[in-house]
Amino acid sequence: MTDRLIDTNIMVYAYDTSEGTKHETAKRILKEIWEEGGGIVCVQNLMEFFVVITRKVEYPIEIGEAKTIIEDIIKSDKWRVIDRDVDTFLNAVDLVYRHNAHFWDSVIAACMQENEVTDIVTENKADFENIPDINVIFPF
Repeated sequence: MTDRLIDTNIMVYAYDTSEGTKHETAKRILKEIWEEGGGIVCVQNLMEFFVVITRKVEYPIEIGEAKTIIEDIIKSDKWRVIDRDVDTFLNAVDLVYRHNAHFWDSVIAACMQENEVTDIVTENKADFENIPDINVIFPF
C-alpha cells in the first residue's frame, strides 16, 4: 500500500454516520489502512479530527471514544504520525506567500514535504492542488 496522508475530512467522514456515501467511502479507506498500513496523519489532523467529531457533526461521538481512536492511531504500526516544528511553520508561510494557499493547509503540506509524503487523500482538492510536489487523491 502506498503511503498517503489522510486529511481530517476523510477521518471525520469515516466516523460520522450522518454522511451516507461519504461515510462508507471514508470508512473503507480507513479499514484498508488498519489492515494493510500506509496511513499518515499530522498531529494537526488528529487535533482537528477531535474537535470536529466530538462537537461539529450531526451525531458527535463521545470524547472518550475519540481519544481512543486517536491513541490507537498514534500507537499503531499501520499509521505514521508526523508533526511540525518552527521550520515547518516558516515553510508553511512560504507556501502561503508563493501559492496563495490557506495557512492551515500549508502547514499540512509543509509537514508532508518535510517527510517526503507526496499523496494526500482529501475532499478539499482545491486547497492542495497548486502546492508543488503534492498529489491530491479525491475519493468521492
